[in-house]
Order: sequence, then C-alpha cells, then structure tokens
Amino acid sequence: MISSEIRTTIVFILLIHTFTAQADSFDSNYEKLISSVIVEKTADEELYWIDTISSTFLSLFKTNNDKRNKRAIIILHSLGSHADWPYIVSPLRNKLPNYNLPTLSIQLPVISPEKNIEDYGNVFQENNIRINAAINFLKKKGYQEIILIGHGFGALSSLVYIEKEKINSIDGVVLISLQNYAYIKPPINVLRLIEKIKIPILDIYGSLDFKESIDTAPDRRLASKKSGNSQYYQVEINGADHYFNNMEDNLIDHIINWTDNLL
Repeated sequence: MISSEIRTTIVFILLIHTFTAQADSFDSNYEKLISSVIVEKTADEELYWIDTISSTFLSLFKTNNDKRNKRAIIILHSLGSHADWPYIVSPLRNKLPNYNLPTLSIQLPVISPEKNIEDYGNVFQENNIRINAAINFLKKKGYQEIILIGHGFGALSSLVYIEKEKINSIDGVVLISLQNYAYIKPPINVLRLIEKIKIPILDIYGSLDFKESIDTAPDRRLASKKSGNSQYYQVEINGADHYFNNMEDNLIDHIINWTDNLL
C-alpha cells in the first residue's frame, strides 16, 4: 500500500512535470516581448491579464457598453501574429463592437523564430486552457452567448478546442482561411474535426487565399454533410487574399449577417 503522504508527493511531482511540459511547448519570454509592444500602443481600459493554472496571458477587450447585449466574440490570431495583428485581428476586434458584438482578442502561445514551426503542434493544450479562461472571463461579465472567430492557425485551434473540450460553452464558430498545417506535429485532421462538430459554423475564405484553403473547400463542405450539421455555411469572398487586405469590411459584413441569423 502507498501511504497518503507518498501518494501526495507523487501527484505533486506529476503536476510539476505537466506544467513544465506545457511551459516548454511555447516561449513565454518571446510572448512577453510581443505583449509588451501591444501594451504600449493599446488603451488601458482595453488591457486585461487573464490568469490560468499554467500562464498569465494578455487579452484585449472592447465593448460598446450596451448592458443589454449578451453575446460576445473571442478572437484567435494565426501563426506569426498576435492579439492586435493589423490584418484581420485588429479590424475585427475594433469594428465588431460597433455592431453590438463585444470582442475579446486573446494572445495565444507563441514559439520563437529560432524554434521549428512544426512545434506549434504542441501548443493546443495551452490554447484550450486560455480559451476556457477567456470564456469564463466573458461569462463573469454577463455574456451568455460566446462565438469563436479564428484566423488561419486560430481557426484550426478553434476546431481543436470545440472537439477536445466537448462542452456546450461555444454557440458558434467563424473559421477564416482554415487550413490543415500539415507540417505541425502531431498532425491534425481538419476534416475529421468538422465531421464531429455540430454547432453553427461559418467557413470563410478568399478567392486569392492560400492554396490549401481554396483547394480543400469542397472537402470541408462534404465533411459538414457527413456530420449532419445543417448549420454549416461556407462562403468565398472574391478578390480576398489570406489576410483580407483592404477587404476587411467585406469580411465583417459576412460575419455580421451570419451572427444575425444565428438561432
């Protein structure tokens, strides 16, 4: 028989090992550097630091202060960007509140340029922890409906979160320029994720997007049919590239129309 004292010690060691492994999966110092730049140019009232069991991360919250509004957006950036990235992320987080959609753009874990980009396959656990914390943040502020919007790797992270967590805390997801990121390890199968997810999905990409986003669009539609998800909607924006450069308003119009039609 293992004594309770030894058992407690073993549990403590396992917890330390788990947290260390999570910390090793991303570069906290590099993330702090990125966050410090964002802090310098962002209004104080929008800055929030959210604590989790494994990290403290920067979030940017913006609202029109309409107390009657019960729906809010969590924005997830892509690889090589951040919570106030000038393409897609910043336009969405700053303009959606004008349409009664408060936004919480969160900083996802990053890997320093010196490391292999394939290592981003190890950050999903930390991503999930941060998304959970962001949901709790918004719930405490009184928001009852939560929608995820992810761009690129943020879109993939949204799908991983919804499938892995298997909870009903997300009411819809917008996937912008979704792709598989075949080089990350362990690999993620986007189509299988779509087949498993039943909540409303807006799958949106540009006609000049990255090749994989365009080429796999028919397969994503087929995967949604296999899932029986009648609330999957896909749209291609003509002339838009991966970053929707100079076409942010078109992107926002599609998101607003879709959210207005959510049940």
